[in-house]
Amino acid sequence: MILAVFFLFSLLLLFYILSPIFGERYWPFMRGGVFERLYGERKTGIWAISDVDAEYEMGKLTEEDHSLLREQFKAEVAPVLLREKELTINSGLSPEKGLSGELREEMIKEVIRICGKEL
Repeated sequence: MILAVFFLFSLLLLFYILSPIFGERYWPFMRGGVFERLYGERKTGIWAISDVDAEYEMGKLTEEDHSLLREQFKAEVAPVLLREKELTINSGLSPEKGLSGELREEMIKEVIRICGKEL
């Protein structure tokens, strides 16, 4: 009886130790935090654009400086957006179903905040 309990305990322990090895496989780009890094870069770039817009509206920037800075920040954010789109498409996620509802809502709110209107 003791031998059976020990054997059962050993099997449970072995399963507990080996389960992470045979567990859910992650996409390779998720391990490196690529999406998190791209999300941070995109958010920073969009904030920079909205800050430039706010400073222009307050009169701190001339129209020429505003357009120059806005185009510069847009040029910096564009490759990040393209890389993010490329990763999403290559991962097999569809644009409509690939994002969780919460993340999709957050992205829509950010676009509305920057554009100032619904799309």
